[in-house]
Amino acid sequence: MRLMTKPVCRVAIPQALEQAFPFVAALLNTLGLSLTNPDTAKVTTWTDDGDQKEIEATKVVGEAVSGAIKNIQFWKTGSEDVFLTWHDHIDKCTFVIYLDGLDSGFAVRLITKFVELALTKLRTRYGEGVALTVEFE
Repeated sequence: MRLMTKPVCRVAIPQALEQAFPFVAALLNTLGLSLTNPDTAKVTTWTDDGDQKEIEATKVVGEAVSGAIKNIQFWKTGSEDVFLTWHDHIDKCTFVIYLDGLDSGFAVRLITKFVELALTKLRTRYGEGVALTVEFE
């Protein structure tokens, strides 16, 4: 039996997490993705032990910046979601966007938004290195 690989988009945002997270969240919102699950009205994150945990939407950025949470889900529908993790570096944040919770067409739209962002708004702020990748895990 062959296991399905998961498509993953990694995007570097040349800002501190405190600014980068709302920036990424706003971009995801333009695509109709929300922190709140439309079926449960909950905002969810996952612990290192694999347990789902609810968090207040107003606390997401603060909890992310403090390191209390390391991931969050954005929802298209109650059964379609994007799992988002991040790594805070000195001069940038790298966001890892797991696309296996979306259909391929929507995943392409999402990646296209990040490509457009990288090539238009952030292009001059990148130094050398990787700005965006699509990988399969």
